[in-house]
Amino acid sequence: MAGAEKTLLLLGGSKQQVVAIETAKRLGYRTVLCDYLPDNPGQFAADVFYQESTTDRAKMLEIARQENVSGVLAYSSDPAAPTAAYVAEELGLPTNPLASVETLSEKHLFRRFLAVHGFPCPKSVAVSADSSAEDLLRTASSMSAPWVLKPTDSSGSKGISILSEPDIEAFERATAHAREFSRNGVLVLEEYIESVFP
Repeated sequence: MAGAEKTLLLLGGSKQQVVAIETAKRLGYRTVLCDYLPDNPGQFAADVFYQESTTDRAKMLEIARQENVSGVLAYSSDPAAPTAAYVAEELGLPTNPLASVETLSEKHLFRRFLAVHGFPCPKSVAVSADSSAEDLLRTASSMSAPWVLKPTDSSGSKGISILSEPDIEAFERATAHAREFSRNGVLVLEEYIESVFP
């Protein structure tokens, strides 16, 4: 077996992630799962389970060292992808470069990458999650309406609002909504681009 005697650290144990745990076990790997949710289904498929946040890089590195892992996987988990790259880099394991994973994981970094390299993208500005609605309205005035406000580090369309007009109350609600889903305290305000598919 390709993975005999080796241990794989898997970050996330939701229903859609169980397939990765089962596949690793089928390939002969010992599986160590981390997930902050106590009722995740992956814990029943994994050999070892730690109830820890997969975004806690120091804790994941500690567990990886303790379990002597040969690989780290954040299957179907945008928030855990930078952690997986960080832990793998720290341990000298194969991984995508951490800087690249972070660029792809945080919307404001990705927008900046696209702009710097000449790719078409909507005009956008990174702002603090503590920004006032008044400050956001001033920033929005330099862009064409409608606007999108969202956390830079969330996924699955969580925390997103589309704002059609410069309405202070709408901006206050949108900011509060985005803040709820932001782990890093950074939001991105950008022009809304209507997609037209053939």
